[in-house]
Amino acid sequence: MNKRKKVLKAVQKMDRDDFEGLCLRVLEDLGFEISNLKSISGDILVEGTIHRKGEMKNFVIKITRSNENISSAVEDLKKLLSPATEGLLITTDKIANDSILDERVEIVGGGKLYQLLEKFDLLSEVEELGKKEESFKSEKKSDFIQKGNNYLANGDYETAQRFYDKAIESGDNKALAFFKKGELFLGRGKYDKAIKELKNALEIYPNSVEIWALLGDVYDENNKKEKAVKAYNKAIELNENNLDVLKKKGRVLYEMKRYDEAILCFEDILDLESNSKEVWNNKALCHMRNGEYEESLESINNALSIDQKFEEALLNKALIFENMGEMDKALEVSKELVESLPDKSEYHYVRGAYLAELERYEDALIHMNRAVELDPENEQAQMMVSALERKIRG
Repeated sequence: MNKRKKVLKAVQKMDRDDFEGLCLRVLEDLGFEISNLKSISGDILVEGTIHRKGEMKNFVIKITRSNENISSAVEDLKKLLSPATEGLLITTDKIANDSILDERVEIVGGGKLYQLLEKFDLLSEVEELGKKEESFKSEKKSDFIQKGNNYLANGDYETAQRFYDKAIESGDNKALAFFKKGELFLGRGKYDKAIKELKNALEIYPNSVEIWALLGDVYDENNKKEKAVKAYNKAIELNENNLDVLKKKGRVLYEMKRYDEAILCFEDILDLESNSKEVWNNKALCHMRNGEYEESLESINNALSIDQKFEEALLNKALIFENMGEMDKALEVSKELVESLPDKSEYHYVRGAYLAELERYEDALIHMNRAVELDPENEQAQMMVSALERKIRG
């Protein structure tokens, strides 16, 4: 088989997504600007524009591998044209010299397509894609998911998806393959597709903690918080000691401002893991949002008893005292932050703000200047410096 036939055969057999990407590369290298693209029955229809002879021309382009009669393909394409558009038919089939000609439809047959692939240095890419397609045929069923995982780990999502699809087609651990596809689509931000795959997995294993938990993650990422909580609840019903899911549920409830429920969730976690400084801190935040400052302070102190230099808890402790109107105590906590991390602009700003609130303007200015020195882009600190200088000047 000569090289041209081998390349065109590889194009005919390659995956639809690979074929689509290859065609777009050819069109863009020809100078087309693509405005719309869709796939219909294995063919690709493209709308685009190109500069020719000093003017902009509009095209509708059909790309096919279907061995369709050329005359019929041309007539079908002409039906899609408006008076202001021209047509381009690209096919992998060989076109005879006496093939139908139409003034409104250009035709690129297999021979010309090969020349374009050669011109734009795409032959090696086609050959590589052809080898990839052949590898799918030679894989054993048991290898599909592992191969998919390997490609997923390397960031090759399309190839990973194809191996997972092969696993599903072969019946090789379909639930896991659906789960991995859900994981893949979540990573790419395709939430509806992820949900569909995970629901397929749940039809096979409705009592899987991992599937329900991942479904909750998808809903959470898609900002469907109520559905996320329901999915997490289902996972927790199946395993009430799953700390990871409990923590996710607590965080989502906090984001939904359902503080009482979040507190109960964090308490469930603390029953299992009492030395978690992060959970004590989160519980304190919920109490603070509820205006329950004494309870909030108790939880913060529990967090700090585990780690005395836990920055987030120290910041929140200062904020609790501020909300309680005890500015002297808030100032004392801010001193701990500055002493613990003297090169952090944010903490000098916090201490300076408390000093300013207590009308200790010169001390406040020292910390605000230090905040700007550490972070010249700290606009809030810059504004405070100007305000404090005016205060001091009287």
